[in-house]
Amino acid sequence: MSLRRRIMVLAAIGMVAATAPLGLMGVGMLRAATERVLAERLALTRVTAEHLDGRLSRSRDHLVVLARLVAAARARGRLGEMRPVLAAITLESTVFTGGVLLTDAAGELVFQEPGTDALALSRQDLRPVIHQTLSTGRPAVSTLLRTAGSLPVVVMTVPVPGPGPRPAGVLAGVINLADPALQTFVEGMAVGTTGHAVVVDADGVVLMSTDRRELFTRGEHPEFFIRHMRARKAAVGPTEDREGHAMAFVPLTTVPWGVAAGQDEEETFGPIRRLRDRIVLFGLAVLAAALLFAWVDTGAVAAPLRLLQENAERIARGDLGRPVDVQRGDEIGALARSFETMRVRLLASLEEIQRRAVASQALYEVGTEVLSLRDRDAVLRSVAARAASLLRADVAVVCLFAGRGDRAVVRAASGPAAGAVARGSTFPVPAGDLQQGCVTCANIDAALRSSHLAVPLTVGRRTVGALCVASSTPRTFSPEDREILNGLANLAAIAVENARLQGQVRSLAVAEERERIARELHDSVGQVLGYVNTKVQAVKLLLEAGKLPEALAQLGQLEDAARTSYADLREAILGLRTEISPHCRLVDALREYVSRFSELSGVETRLLVEGDPAAYLVDPPVELHLIRIVQEALANVRKHARARRAWVWLVERGGTLMVSVSDDGVGFDPARVGGGLWPRFGLQTMRERAEAIGGSFAVRRRDGGGTVVSVSLPVHRGGPVDARAAGG
Repeated sequence: MSLRRRIMVLAAIGMVAATAPLGLMGVGMLRAATERVLAERLALTRVTAEHLDGRLSRSRDHLVVLARLVAAARARGRLGEMRPVLAAITLESTVFTGGVLLTDAAGELVFQEPGTDALALSRQDLRPVIHQTLSTGRPAVSTLLRTAGSLPVVVMTVPVPGPGPRPAGVLAGVINLADPALQTFVEGMAVGTTGHAVVVDADGVVLMSTDRRELFTRGEHPEFFIRHMRARKAAVGPTEDREGHAMAFVPLTTVPWGVAAGQDEEETFGPIRRLRDRIVLFGLAVLAAALLFAWVDTGAVAAPLRLLQENAERIARGDLGRPVDVQRGDEIGALARSFETMRVRLLASLEEIQRRAVASQALYEVGTEVLSLRDRDAVLRSVAARAASLLRADVAVVCLFAGRGDRAVVRAASGPAAGAVARGSTFPVPAGDLQQGCVTCANIDAALRSSHLAVPLTVGRRTVGALCVASSTPRTFSPEDREILNGLANLAAIAVENARLQGQVRSLAVAEERERIARELHDSVGQVLGYVNTKVQAVKLLLEAGKLPEALAQLGQLEDAARTSYADLREAILGLRTEISPHCRLVDALREYVSRFSELSGVETRLLVEGDPAAYLVDPPVELHLIRIVQEALANVRKHARARRAWVWLVERGGTLMVSVSDDGVGFDPARVGGGLWPRFGLQTMRERAEAIGGSFAVRRRDGGGTVVSVSLPVHRGGPVDARAAGG
């Protein structure tokens, strides 16, 4: 889940948690208000019911008193006197406005006051209520009845005491429901535009109502009234019928009637419900507004964070070129500025690393050039070019001290302004500069030396020159610049020292070769010349003695010696002409030499190379020693082996190079060769050469006749033979 969604969820949960108690409080307040409204309605209905019940109760009690008076008058036989009394009472009553009637114990009507036809009731209608009173001896109330004049009435009966336990008759008061005075009980209970109040009997028939249309009918909520009438309990609440009224109902105790007041639910609870709806809408609006603000605010936070994430990923991929552009004044802006600072520093570090890598690569290449024993001046030119490039200088100059170190010679110059410095030019070196290991480049024009940095070329404690860079624009060379220039100067010093050592090596090689040639001449030509001198003296004496045949024999021996000496000389010349060069390495040189040797000596000689000839590329000094050993071995084959064939083998196995020379000649026992014979056969020379290149030398008899001379030395895959181990 994204940060923005998470904040929105948390904000929503927080808002719900914050508004839920307020909502519950609001709901509670609304419920209390609703209950209060209903309680008020019930209280108003109860007051009306109590008022009506009291009026009916007093009227019933009054009727009971009259019944006793009637019973007394009947006992005195003066019942007729009660008729005007009852008529007068009827006129004063506010309840029995329909008159009063008296029946005997059989339920037969005795009289009725007022005795008008409109108020006359049929005996059939009266019979149930009168029979109930006569049978129970208790007051009773009839259902809704109609008089002869269609007036709606209800009859309340009380028993007339008799001499026995049974009533002597029934006194009944007729309640005229059409009397407007009765409607006053309910008229004040109607509230609002839909409010209405009713008085209903046990069957739900409306006896009094603020709505004339429902009088003397079952009205709108008969089931509601009947249910609560039977329960004889007050109730208030919705009627749960299609009319949907909020109704309060209170039953009467005097008669089986009930008083009810109701109102349409919408009108009753409308204000409360509208208040509830407004509270809910307000809460939802507050929640929506809070979420909207949270969404906008999180968007304002998430957008720069997303941009920072993209920049961080871009930086992680190595793209440091574009800046982190987030302009804010808050914590995110501070974080963006930290990102930008980190980017700038990483970029500077990367550039420094790249610069150091270039410098290291340059130092490595120069070092490779030095190790490859290239020409010294070429190495110095390369050093000057790389110094000018790496340090972005207008000119870089390499000078070597000459004479006693009191003057310097420009050996290389490079850079855009290198033409201002003549190669080979000299300039004096102050003694103090030389002692301090530095030099002032006086031959560089002052206009080019606005910025100048020079380091010495030192070999051990000896200063052999200087490397300096200069620019026409002022700048300050950093410690890293000085470090790079020192590295190049050290390599240049190594190249100078290598060149000097190579010169010494070449001188030593020439001296050694001269010694070898002298030894060869002494062993071959010198001995032959001594032999010739002896033979000439012998021939001279034989001729003086007249011994011509003996003299001729001596001359024949002289001819053989001259032929042998000529062969040695040609072989020596062939050996001296065999050279190692970049275009003619060990295998090629041996192949050419073996071919020429086979032609000159008459010994059929073959060169056998196992595997790839490139595997036999070793250092040139090592190759030269190996060629000389092969030449010496083949010379011995020609001189002493009396062989018809010879083989030169080159084998490389398990990191060991083996060069061997074998023949099919007479061979010899190496164990019987005395120390005095070694120079003759050149074995000592071959052994010394093998040991000089780090190898081992061996001589043995060949199976089937002949001799095998072999040299073994280690080689390294992917590189030449370790010259240091070989002593070369």
